[in-house]
Amino acid sequence: MIDFFNYLEVNNWLLVIFCCLAGYLPGSVSFARLINFSITRTTRMEGWAEPVPHSEEVFESDLVSATLIAKKLGPRYGCATSLLDMMKVIVPTLLVKLLISGQPWFLLTALFGIIGHNYPVWYRFKGGRGESPILGALLVINWFGIFIVNIAGAILGFIFGSVLVMRWSGYILMILWYWIYFKDWRFVGFMILANLIFWVSMRRDLARFLELKKVKGLTFTEEDVSEFIFMGKKPGRFLDQYSLYSSFKKMNSRK
Repeated sequence: MIDFFNYLEVNNWLLVIFCCLAGYLPGSVSFARLINFSITRTTRMEGWAEPVPHSEEVFESDLVSATLIAKKLGPRYGCATSLLDMMKVIVPTLLVKLLISGQPWFLLTALFGIIGHNYPVWYRFKGGRGESPILGALLVINWFGIFIVNIAGAILGFIFGSVLVMRWSGYILMILWYWIYFKDWRFVGFMILANLIFWVSMRRDLARFLELKKVKGLTFTEEDVSEFIFMGKKPGRFLDQYSLYSSFKKMNSRK
């Protein structure tokens, strides 16, 4: 085994192929489909459609992910799916990090794990959005950076009064953190590509969300958004009442 990895380290092109496949093949295992089959005994996976609060509009998504399982089978199964999706990236990335020293080849493994999750070859390249695999990769690469950027994201969410900013700005902030911490373009490049994969997969859902924001007479609170994306009501309720943006709006309405 040691001789095999020593051989890889002196043959860069083989090393690249190995690291990519070590990430992509486990990453393309769809635990959402496996858990759905174990419970429903059917391989059929349909997207979900859910009424938008305070309206007759419907929000639809066809992403095959932990969110879909949570919507269809409940939060317990959704959480299990998310954990398994994290582990399928954590394990190969960590093994490559430990076994192949010198250069950060494990970044390729982590990146292709995310790609495999979003574009699994076994399922006609129809997968999820990559949130759980990204989190799994970040835990291996720089686990304490997650806490730093999430704190920063929470502050930004408080300033702008947005649950979505609170939840997802950390991925963008991680680019800056990697530049500050590693000072290595490879880590920054990895995070840029991970963001690109994530936001491309989210493009339809985000477009639909922006479309709903423009519907005349339709208003939904941050509490509604928070509950809708499985963060519970409390974060959104707090932002509705106490965020800087909300406080500013209340001051203006009194004038």
